[in-house]
Amino acid sequence: VLSTSQHQSTVFNLASLYGSREEWDLTISKLMQWFKYEPDPVAEAYIMMGIAYFQKGEPLTSLPYIHIANINSKKPQESWHQLELAILFLNKRFEEAVELLKRMATYWPDKEKYWETMAGTYMELQKDPDALSALTLGYKNNAISKKETLENLARLSLYLEIPYQAASIVEENINNGSLERNEKNLRLLLGAWTAAREFDQAIGVINILAPMINDGDLYIQKAMLLNEKGDWEGIKVAANEALNTGSLEKPGDIYILKGMAQTELEEYDQAINSFEKAVELGTDGNKRNAEAWIEYVTDRQGS
Repeated sequence: VLSTSQHQSTVFNLASLYGSREEWDLTISKLMQWFKYEPDPVAEAYIMMGIAYFQKGEPLTSLPYIHIANINSKKPQESWHQLELAILFLNKRFEEAVELLKRMATYWPDKEKYWETMAGTYMELQKDPDALSALTLGYKNNAISKKETLENLARLSLYLEIPYQAASIVEENINNGSLERNEKNLRLLLGAWTAAREFDQAIGVINILAPMINDGDLYIQKAMLLNEKGDWEGIKVAANEALNTGSLEKPGDIYILKGMAQTELEEYDQAINSFEKAVELGTDGNKRNAEAWIEYVTDRQGS
């Protein structure tokens, strides 16, 4: 009595009704009947079939139906994509998961979790450069905002020897308040600027961090960075700052550095005093080094 289209509509409605009652076997049976005579199945039919098989505990059987639904849907449905992704992860099909995540990040570029998950999947596949690319692209799309993700992006950049990017990300987000101006983040920033050989920026970080935690070793690092620049006056100041903290395990090291700077400034008496302090306080290696410097300075002083 019914036309083909009316019959198909009735069968489809029956499948939907069975699905709403969670009668999955009947849902599948009616959909199979519907598919048999449907020349151009809609995406909603595929997702209904996929959900029915998934609810029956057959995720791999459901997967191709859900995949086709996502490909054929006129408007991307986020929940459908999430279901396909969950099945792929459940079965450790990471290569396919990455391809799906690329589409999801394209459809919903402001969703931080998709960029994060894509990066994590690449790392599972031991493709760290691709993981960095995913996080970097998410950051450029203004989708990365969680402090843990920002820190991971910076650390991964540093690990993959892109220190300038790491430093720029940390500094920008400390300045805008997304990252705390605490010891952990400032040490990360210092390491990144130092690795990038941006010594002025690294020294600027030390000037903030060292007084915050009263760490004499940071002032020693500052003196060494200033030594790279040939800033002898600056080395003297940094050496005194280090000594004033009273927290140095090896004060002989900084006295040698201070004495070297004083030698370059032709402050020979002060240099000898510094080297004598190094002999007094230093290790055996420091003492021999300091004694050699005393001899050298004395010769220069007499010439």
